[in-house]
Amino acid sequence: MISAGSITAAAERLQISQPTVSTMIRRIEDQLGLALFLKERGRLIPSNEGRVLFEALQRNFRHFQAIADTITYLQRDVSQRMSIATIQPLSSGLIAHALKDFMAENTDARMNLLVRPRKAVYEAVATDGVDLGISFGTGEAKAEGLEVEQVCVGHMYCIMPRGHPLEALDSISHAELNAWPQVSYPPSHQWLYLIYEKVMGNAPSEAVLTVENVNSVYPNVENGIGIGLVDEFSLRFHPRDRLSARPFEPRIDVTIELIYPHRKSSDLTRAFVRHFKKICADIASSPV
Repeated sequence: MISAGSITAAAERLQISQPTVSTMIRRIEDQLGLALFLKERGRLIPSNEGRVLFEALQRNFRHFQAIADTITYLQRDVSQRMSIATIQPLSSGLIAHALKDFMAENTDARMNLLVRPRKAVYEAVATDGVDLGISFGTGEAKAEGLEVEQVCVGHMYCIMPRGHPLEALDSISHAELNAWPQVSYPPSHQWLYLIYEKVMGNAPSEAVLTVENVNSVYPNVENGIGIGLVDEFSLRFHPRDRLSARPFEPRIDVTIELIYPHRKSSDLTRAFVRHFKKICADIASSPV
């Protein structure tokens, strides 16, 4: 009723009559001893109690749906099916590149890529049946009891529009970064902001623009709003026609880690991991 918007719409969705819907609502309210709906100008609207109950049911339905999806997945032939959870900065560059080559070699493979915030990647591996998580290493996954394997290490880079005065330098220091307007991350983005604070030390300048993820830094730097700090892995797969990049010194490491669920990996997952490690090794040996 709440999601449908009206008794008429609810009756149509359930393929029953409107009086039947009204009767069902009255019976539920009688059994619970709560008024779930109130009448306002001839229409039923949810009460506060009704909205609270609806939100609680929605949360549980999502869990039940996840269980149902997992059962359906397990009932299929899973030998050539694999799911990966990863973060946005890796999904559109490194992971997309790895998937392209892997699936060209494994034409029967059927892959499912989930792009999630970092902590949701851990949750997907721990509870949602995902075969592999790929994220930046922060120590949190291991702290939550998940098996973690570090596969490669990159660094932080300062990016700037083409023609910017910082292009004349081989590397960018704290003082040089602080001398220019910056595109950065809000304090709510804990991991990136902690790196940003580490770089900026005790005297951070106020960013002229804050964005929620690394991928959003690039277009704003290209448009001349400010300079920014990005990870090496997203940088490697971003076009360079409108921006330049210089390493930040002192070096700030950014690691990529594989996160495994508490079960034996499938042959397909192990094959992908071998392929992914090779891709990472090839990338690490090439200049940024």
